[in-house]
This record gives sequence, structure tokens and C-alpha cells, in this order.
Amino acid sequence: MFSQRVAEALAHIEALDTDQKRSGQGIPFWRVSADNGRLLHILCRGIGTRRAVELGTSSGYSGIHLASAVASTGGHLWTFEAEPFKLRLSRDHFERAGVLPQVTQVPGDVLHTLPPFIGGSPEPVDFVFLDAVKTDYLRYLEIVLPRLRPGSIVAADNVGPRNARAVAPYLEAVRRAPFVTTVVPTENAEGERDALSISMVQG
Repeated sequence: MFSQRVAEALAHIEALDTDQKRSGQGIPFWRVSADNGRLLHILCRGIGTRRAVELGTSSGYSGIHLASAVASTGGHLWTFEAEPFKLRLSRDHFERAGVLPQVTQVPGDVLHTLPPFIGGSPEPVDFVFLDAVKTDYLRYLEIVLPRLRPGSIVAADNVGPRNARAVAPYLEAVRRAPFVTTVVPTENAEGERDALSISMVQG
């Protein structure tokens, strides 16, 4: 599924993540599980994504999965992150994976940077991955909604029991038209019970 360079970059991030958790040293960064990363790649690539948006870059782990998907479709990934350390770290990882040409990093608070991005182009957004502030998921959805097309997918991580109250308004919204939604039980990168929601815009 992945080139050797991408696979090695993903393995590098997994090792960093494991070392950080064992030592308790340094700034923690969160990432999706390997299974969820592959699922995101399959979904993004499967719909022929040209414009993908990721909210919450962190270490770049999920972004590498998405960028490698759009590399095969001739598309591009815009990934939004507020923390300077994570912007630097993820850029290094994108470069290591060889996907930096497919990625534009957008620094700053997502609620401040996402509206001008959405308003700045009439082009549709094909794939959106939400993995930033859980209580803001509904607001993110409201901002991107005008640029979604029939067939666009919105995936949201960490919608399981641990964040049930925070994401409840978002899940209520995507269970109504124009979306068809499924919630997939998963495990997060720490092996804890979690869930990933996948919503497609109906035509």
C-alpha cells in the first residue's frame, strides 16, 4: 500500500511515540492508530480526493496517510495545526516520508484559519479529517459544509466513550441529512476503546 519511504517514516513516528510514552519525557503528541491511518488512506484514495483537509496535524502521522493517498490521485492536503512544535515536527516527518510537495501546513487556531481558507476558493473539499479540539467538531463542520460536495467524506477521530459529551452535538448533526454516517468502534494508539465516525454527503 505504501512506498518504502512512507512506511519507514510511519514506523519512525510509531517508535518516537512509544519512546515518549515509556519515558514520560518531552511534549506528548497524539496520533491515530495504525489501523485508523490505513482506513483514512483507503477512504481518501478511494473517492479520488483532489482537496483534503486535516484539522489537527500533531506529529504528521495521519497526515502522511492522507498525503500518500492524494499523491496517487493528483490531489493536495491542507493540514491545520496551532502548536509551533507540532508544526516543526510534522514538517520533518512529511519530508522524511517524501510527501511534503503534497502538503500545505496552515499554522494557527483552526477556528481563525479555517474560515478564510474555505471562503478563499470555490473549489469543493472532497475529504475532511477532524482531530483537533473535540468540543469544536460541530463548528468545524459548519465551516466546511459550504464546500462539501455529494460524495465528500468527513471523518472524525476520538468520538468514543471518553469524549462522548464533547462530540455529542457533532454526532447529532452528522446523523441528519445531507449526511449518511457510521461510527466504527476502534482502539486508539494507546490501545484504549474509542471510535471513528465516517460521514458521506448524499447527493
